[in-house]
Amino acid sequence: MPTVSAFHDWQLGLIDVRRVYSALDAGCGEGRMTRALRRRAAPGAWIVVMDHQPRAVALARTPNAADGVAARVESLPLASGQFDLVTAGHVLPSVANIAHAVRELRRVLAPGGTLLASADSESSGRRLLDWHVEACRRAGLADQARGAAAPSARGRFTLENGAQTLARAFNAVDVHAREEALGFPSVDALLRLYVGGLHLRGAPAVDTPGEADALAHRLRPHLRDIASAAAEPDGRVIVPRRSGCFVAQAG
Repeated sequence: MPTVSAFHDWQLGLIDVRRVYSALDAGCGEGRMTRALRRRAAPGAWIVVMDHQPRAVALARTPNAADGVAARVESLPLASGQFDLVTAGHVLPSVANIAHAVRELRRVLAPGGTLLASADSESSGRRLLDWHVEACRRAGLADQARGAAAPSARGRFTLENGAQTLARAFNAVDVHAREEALGFPSVDALLRLYVGGLHLRGAPAVDTPGEADALAHRLRPHLRDIASAAAEPDGRVIVPRRSGCFVAQAG
């Protein structure tokens, strides 16, 4: 069973979750927020998990005694006005139509209900991105460096601009920021994350695992040099992260 992170507990601490008798975990993933809800919501609360991946729904539903539905946030197959609480953990930055998704999340909330929508700051993880851009330049991959440095789609909904989007559908929106850090025990640990997919940012289409591996082989030594120069005396590598949560109230 997935563990509850400090971030999920922090989010739920922003509201009186003991008074939540019905909740939707939209974009449930592997179920960390679902578990936190089951642990902290009112006894016997009705919880529904939703994700566009059926496997995620299955993972989150059974161990948390929840109902589940496979769907996309922009088109929820759920009746209107039935949830005290809707959580959307880092979901809105990645949907195709943010405004439509926000309206759907608002629609399924009961009058007086609450949406908890988390997002990153525009500056979150910037240090690692800058290192990647520099690694691309050192490797002679100028086009990839330019692509990686360009604004990403996730910038459409951040701590800095998300409140304006939510305010079109909700009566009141509060922003709560949380300063954190991604800590890696060693440069090698950071590199394992990096070659797991981050090294592809800004790259042209990579069609085969062999092409992805070849790109990782080309970039890895440069990222190693950059991260090693920035490592702490004990070998740890710290990447600052600023994330947070919007608390939006339905009228």
